[in-house]
Amino acid sequence: VAGMGKGDNFTWPEDATNEIARTLKAHGLTGVTAERLKKQQENWHLFNSSSLKGRGVVEKEYYGLPWPCWDETHPGSPVLFNTSLPVSQGGMGFRTRFGTQRNGVSLLANEGSAPVGSRIKGGYDEITAKNIEELAGITLTAEEKALVEGTNWKTDTSGILVKYALAAGLTPFGNAKARTIVWEFIDNVPKHREPLHSPRTDLVAKYPATKDIPNHFRIDVRYESEQLKEDWAKSYPVNVISGRVVEHMGTGTETRASHYLSELNPEMYGELNPILAGRLGLNDGDMMWLYGTGGGKIKIKCKVSLRVDEKSVFLPQNFSGWWSGEDLTYRYPSGTAPYAMGENSNQVTSYGFD
Repeated sequence: VAGMGKGDNFTWPEDATNEIARTLKAHGLTGVTAERLKKQQENWHLFNSSSLKGRGVVEKEYYGLPWPCWDETHPGSPVLFNTSLPVSQGGMGFRTRFGTQRNGVSLLANEGSAPVGSRIKGGYDEITAKNIEELAGITLTAEEKALVEGTNWKTDTSGILVKYALAAGLTPFGNAKARTIVWEFIDNVPKHREPLHSPRTDLVAKYPATKDIPNHFRIDVRYESEQLKEDWAKSYPVNVISGRVVEHMGTGTETRASHYLSELNPEMYGELNPILAGRLGLNDGDMMWLYGTGGGKIKIKCKVSLRVDEKSVFLPQNFSGWWSGEDLTYRYPSGTAPYAMGENSNQVTSYGFD
């Protein structure tokens, strides 16, 4: 790309890392550059392991440059929404995320609630080309106005809006109130609703699912109709629980390609309580079929354990490479197959969409 010399004199991974930093402007991570990360890596010993604060050549930085890290002068923000520090030192208010008012009531922070050193002592909207002069108390030059015209802090590629915001002690994403009432949601405040395929049929009537939603972002989403389609607890009496194992991350695509991590957790399994295993005639190490409410099925090894109750089976979410009992290793290009393979738990986890 043009920003990286169109491939000429491209330095990997520095140029790619800096390009990522530029594209993460909307997330407030422009300051996480390759040069700063390398400097921190070379000076690990200078960071406090509790506060993350650096000393010596990295004394004005927090380890990892945690979000948000507004620009290359910013230290990162180790504690979110901390108003006891200036914005330039890692402080911030709560972002103006839900508009500035609701039903005539201001959603901006109250007077007196702002990061230390802020020019504005109360709430304000996110920083834009239209409000930067008023909020920051500055006058843009004609050249600066041309560069930022029509932008906000997320889209201003010149960095001018963030620069002046930080100088005035302002959080680029604004200073507002958090909310506990989410007016866009069906349930404005959280309430319990039984899972669509609840193992507790007796609770479905008391805590029913919401009504179906037709054409929800082009999809007809089944809630109530799916929950009442049949007695799911009778058809599928074992509760499936999926989760991560510490040796692998996500689908394990990267970690299962590590010989050492694969040795620690080498294969897919289903973890059953001894009572449930005995009831099903399964022994530790047996292969078993597990069927999901959506019609999927997986062939996995039985692991007998007291860590799960007698009505549930635990499945790691970190495997792939098998599909419904078939080993698909042959589909990998030569030399690229992971060391650890197995069925993916998503084949049998239940339908559900919020």
